[in-house]
Amino acid sequence: MSESQQPEPVVGIDLGTTNSVVAVVFDGRPEVLPDADGSVILPSVVGIDPAGKLITGEVARNQLAAFPGLTQASVKRHMGSMDKLGLGDQSFTPPELSAMILRRLRDRASARLGVPVQRAVITVPAFFDENQRQATREAGELAGLKVERIINEPTAATLVYHAGSDRRQHIVVYDFGGGTFDVSVVRMEAGVVEVLSSKGDTQLGGDDFDALLLKHVTDQFLTDHNIDLRKDPGTRWRLLRSCEQAKCRLSTEASVTIREEFIAEKNGQPLHLQISVTRSEYEELIRAMVDRTIECVDTALREAKLKSSEIDDLVLVGGMTRTPLIQEQLRQEFSLEPSRAVDPDLAVALGAAMQGAMLAGQSVGPVLVDVTGHTLGIEAMVGIGMMGPILEFSPIIHRNSPLPASHIQSYSKTREEQTTAAIKVFQGEHADLARNLKIGEFRLDLASGGGEKLRIDVRFDLNLDGILHVTATQPATGKKQDLRIDNVLSQFRAEEREDAKQRLGDLFEASDQDSGKPLDWIPATDVDASGWRRVESGQITPPAPTDSAAGNASRLLERARRLGGSVTGEDADEIEQLRQRLESAIADNDTDTIEAVCLELDDVLFYVE
Repeated sequence: MSESQQPEPVVGIDLGTTNSVVAVVFDGRPEVLPDADGSVILPSVVGIDPAGKLITGEVARNQLAAFPGLTQASVKRHMGSMDKLGLGDQSFTPPELSAMILRRLRDRASARLGVPVQRAVITVPAFFDENQRQATREAGELAGLKVERIINEPTAATLVYHAGSDRRQHIVVYDFGGGTFDVSVVRMEAGVVEVLSSKGDTQLGGDDFDALLLKHVTDQFLTDHNIDLRKDPGTRWRLLRSCEQAKCRLSTEASVTIREEFIAEKNGQPLHLQISVTRSEYEELIRAMVDRTIECVDTALREAKLKSSEIDDLVLVGGMTRTPLIQEQLRQEFSLEPSRAVDPDLAVALGAAMQGAMLAGQSVGPVLVDVTGHTLGIEAMVGIGMMGPILEFSPIIHRNSPLPASHIQSYSKTREEQTTAAIKVFQGEHADLARNLKIGEFRLDLASGGGEKLRIDVRFDLNLDGILHVTATQPATGKKQDLRIDNVLSQFRAEEREDAKQRLGDLFEASDQDSGKPLDWIPATDVDASGWRRVESGQITPPAPTDSAAGNASRLLERARRLGGSVTGEDADEIEQLRQRLESAIADNDTDTIEAVCLELDDVLFYVE
């Protein structure tokens, strides 16, 4: 088979908060693609080393404690915002940072397969909103990938379970990773995977368990020595890594001891940290968060119109599902032993690879029927009050509708002489517009008059890629206007996107040159039916960036503003005082104070939220 005839692979990528994985279907079976050193998991961390070179993955994670200002982790939690995350005298948006992780995975796949990899299916949490999905798509494009589809993580995991079974089954996929939680209820029958409902929390994950354990440890050290170890960023990251390791060990051990020598100094004397934590103590810390996930499970079952006794299988995905308390709670909920036939850290990428192979024309696995994770609709006037028009959210496509979805809703002009209508598109679950996310707006010119001219039809078409087309029509006159929401959701203006591509291109090129290895893929020989083969070649190294005190301060201030009037009493007063102190420190360019206040404000916001 000549190179021009070789089918182009479509890889599956799990872009995770903590770790990322790339996989492909090879000879009909999904396989995870390793790095040159054999590692299949890439830590989702990017940074720049003290010599100014870009680093990603394990190397970047290893420098978190020593150089927290030069390293950025958990970027996924910022997706959907355009908050700049600083790296020395540079700053990057979350899509740009994510692009660096994706580029590393893309190059790993190219090196392993021996052909250029330019197409991918990328997974996201089921409860990601449209802004977050679009940011993920843009990250892929900045990494040089054509993103063929964005699919939900629990849905992807389902594709690697029961793939050869035709019998009707109801499956719950419980997906608890480092930064997000999702649960999906799925029906499988005759080679079709149909998602019946999804529920989740994009701000709940293993990172939060680490934070609780960190607070437990540092609070005890503060009581013993009157020193808050969280105030020094380097010390905080060092301890956070130890707490993460302790969390993992508590999945298999009854107790662990967290030890860190020379963690602080008092009166000229070094202080060491040694604190024992039992599994029961740890479980008490995390129980409320685990209960939140069970509440999501109950909601997903209700929305799927199923009882727990009607579930045939319970699939666990994500590293946090190794937690004994989680498994115990799920056994009580379903009276089932959870399925762990596929490594929970790899299942999502393997499923994404299955979907990628199907898009590439291969006959593998079941057909996927996914659902929308959020309700979509428009602003509509429902009456006149003392203060003027009463505006509410009018749903058009409801949450958990099967994709693709289309629906038309008819509305009326407010008066006969009205000659224009503002169509404001929202996403959310609340009648109160302020509690939903505005994702687009356009105007429709109208002919004045009554009768049939009063009517306006609004049509929503949501495709499998999550792209929403909105069309507004005045049927009596044929006047029409439409909007493609993925353009409105774009995180970058055209000139900003080109600038981002240029900057990232320069970083990638410099990184590739520094690695001493060519970016070119290795031509495939002795190919199999796929037209390409795995190549035992060297690792192709890409890039990475990070965080700064100013960037962190900006994000915290935005979080504080978003809470607004939803917090009252002492919490509200404390947030306002910290916000004023932080803004004053920023104005004075007082880096030490900025970092100290950021730690205080982050803790307060974490518990308030």
